[in-house]
Amino acid sequence: MDTNITITIIEDNQSLRKLIAYTLRSHDYHVVEADSAESLDQVNILNQSHLLILDLNLPGEDGLSIALRAKSANPDLFIIMLTARHTELDRINGYNQGADIYLSKPVSQNELLAAIKSLERRIRVTWATKVNNNIDTSNILFEANTNVNTNSEAVKLTPMQLKVLALIARGHSNKLIAKYLDISEQTVKIHSSQIFKRLEVDNRTQAVLKAQSYSLI
Repeated sequence: MDTNITITIIEDNQSLRKLIAYTLRSHDYHVVEADSAESLDQVNILNQSHLLILDLNLPGEDGLSIALRAKSANPDLFIIMLTARHTELDRINGYNQGADIYLSKPVSQNELLAAIKSLERRIRVTWATKVNNNIDTSNILFEANTNVNTNSEAVKLTPMQLKVLALIARGHSNKLIAKYLDISEQTVKIHSSQIFKRLEVDNRTQAVLKAQSYSLI
């Protein structure tokens, strides 16, 4: 099942990077690979990433500098530092530069997966908050006196229904919508049913098309 989490790996050891990428993809994560700051800048993915797995001993710009820059570009980015630097001072510097988890090499793939899983809940809550904040309902909520009508009555959707509708339009499953909005999957189904009823449609595709015709999304 697609986790809908994007992980960027910056590691100049190709064999290790490929192994990590293979492991993560086998667990349904979206993975982007880079071997240096230069190649990272070329793919320009940090703003779309949820998690960065970062080596510190890199050619050119080192990992600590990348971490600081990455956090500046995307404050909601989570960082796992995976490095051969293992002293107490190294760990302190890592956490000071934005690490959420600091792992010293060698690290088993199972331990790395466990570290990622430990961050997943925080990642999803953070992302859900961003989704909520980015869905602007101020200009699309129809009040009782709205003149836009279906065949029989004014379309009136609650702010939560509008958020569910916006995520339906993005193709997300009920399960993912529930995670993003921190509600139960059953609640999503109830909202969807109410949306279909208000729009007088029978399915998601019809709902999206009709919502677009009313500039709801």
